[in-house]
Amino acid sequence: MPATTMPDVREQDRIAEQVGEVFDDLYAVVILDSNVTTFAEVEGACVTLFGYTPDEAAALALKVHTTGEAVAAVLAQDRARQAVRALRRWNVRSRIEPV
Repeated sequence: MPATTMPDVREQDRIAEQVGEVFDDLYAVVILDSNVTTFAEVEGACVTLFGYTPDEAAALALKVHTTGEAVAAVLAQDRARQAVRALRRWNVRSRIEPV
């Protein structure tokens, strides 16, 4: 039976750091519920901006309505900021937050 070797802690730390670097720049685009935004506006924005199907967009709009917010996309920070600006043009309240 082969001897069990302990993993190299330095190697594990290096890998964890590399994985962290990949995710450091990711931000969630969160759509917020609003009394002035319609389901159609949320659905249209999600189809146009994020490539959702109409059924996926309807499900997200319902989740936003029932829970108060929902993650629409996870993007690099600059793209997430652009998405929030674009959502404003669709009359959709949103914010970004680090993943």
